[in-house]
Amino acid sequence: MFASIDRRRSAWLAALLLYAVAAGLDVARHLADDVYSGNREIEFPEIAVAFSAGLFWPVDLIAKALLSMR
Repeated sequence: MFASIDRRRSAWLAALLLYAVAAGLDVARHLADDVYSGNREIEFPEIAVAFSAGLFWPVDLIAKALLSMR
């Protein structure tokens, strides 16, 4: 009984860690895009956008793919 609970907890922890790593990479990509375009500075609104995009990175990837087809 406890072994199945531990496995389930480990699976959720692994999924959460993968999501967090992907979110961090998405935030870094957004901030790098902001640095290489525009005034070469990262301002507070850009950090807020990068953070919110990082939280919802699956939606961000889908939106980016749909916009690139336009």
